[in-house]
Amino acid sequence: MTDIAGLTYYELDFNADGTLSSDGGLPAAVQGGGIQDVYVLSHGWNNGVDSARNLYQAMFTLLAGMIPDKLDSSCAVGIIWPSLLFPNDDPATAQPIPSTGQQIAAAIAPAFPAQQQNVATLGQLLDQRPQDPAALEQFHTLASSLVTTPPLAPEDSGQAAAITGDTAAVFGNAAAMSKTPGSSAQGLPNPFSGLWNGAEEVLRSMSYYEMKNRAGVIGQSGLGPILGKLAAAAPGIRVHLMGHSFGARLVSYSLSGLPPAATGANSPVKTLHLIQGAFSHFAFAAPVPDPLVLGPGALSGFIHNVNGPLLCTFSAADRAVGWWYPAASMLAHQDTEAAADLTYQWGGMGHDGYQQPPPGGIQIPLAAQGTEYGFQPGQFYLLDSNAVIKADQSQFSGAHSDIRHPEVVWPVVDASR
Repeated sequence: MTDIAGLTYYELDFNADGTLSSDGGLPAAVQGGGIQDVYVLSHGWNNGVDSARNLYQAMFTLLAGMIPDKLDSSCAVGIIWPSLLFPNDDPATAQPIPSTGQQIAAAIAPAFPAQQQNVATLGQLLDQRPQDPAALEQFHTLASSLVTTPPLAPEDSGQAAAITGDTAAVFGNAAAMSKTPGSSAQGLPNPFSGLWNGAEEVLRSMSYYEMKNRAGVIGQSGLGPILGKLAAAAPGIRVHLMGHSFGARLVSYSLSGLPPAATGANSPVKTLHLIQGAFSHFAFAAPVPDPLVLGPGALSGFIHNVNGPLLCTFSAADRAVGWWYPAASMLAHQDTEAAADLTYQWGGMGHDGYQQPPPGGIQIPLAAQGTEYGFQPGQFYLLDSNAVIKADQSQFSGAHSDIRHPEVVWPVVDASR
């Protein structure tokens, strides 16, 4: 337990399978009484605990300044979970420097403790770039082996096609997305160079796909049961869930891990606020409003586990969820008739918000601190954040992590009132 701008702060630390490594003293504090509102925030990709805590310091400082009259009866909770950030995707780096294979391997290795040798070999192959189809096949197999966590949601599994697809087709598709064109020393086209560029993109895709899947498992098996225990220890407690990027998926899947009776007024979750969510915009839809996607969204049965509004931000400047993830899922349906169909089928929450069947959600602009939104329980709100979340912070993700604004935090405060 510590303090952020007068707001008591706790951490929940989870392992990759959702088991709890440390509860930070939160259950004991809640059971001791006096805590009414619990504001939970989960990071998405990051390069370590320090990066996550830096985000929490910034966001909870903003939050604390908005609830001066509720500091004594509120607490902040930061989720720590094993995620990763590709070196060239760091928004803190204004001019990204191309990383060597060894540097990439060193950056992602902590997220895959059981596959250290495979990760090291992937790095070596990226540096050596053998002019050999067998080496490309080996790289494809090793990169695919990083994905060990079940995806949980069919509507969110487009990237899985990169595991089962033909190596040349997968790497060729990924090479088209690469920022580094393939060429030989003489300036002539070199197909191996292009395919190795594609191999690096596939490694990024597979590692992030594993993180996305992992976030769902941690939410369902880790955070959800903990929230249920907090509610049992302190009936009437009010939980406000916030998540950024993959963290939005984590807090969303915690709804499926709540006790069966935690619905409607019996649910401790009073707000769900997804900040540039990096998972399917169909997650809560029943039916999915796209003929190419069969069945309901994986979380559509858990809407009533939120006894309050369901909020999300979206911005066209977020390249990670607006362009890269749909493109990485292209191989899942090569027969799609239009690029727009592909983008919609595999689109992310942070690109255009909750996609619900008619009449759909309520779209409103993300507004200044102090605005009274008039949120209603059980309603989906799509917060148009194009005027706020817009700073181009990296080639890969664009404005995906441009979230440290009072306008982004204020909706959960207004909802909690």
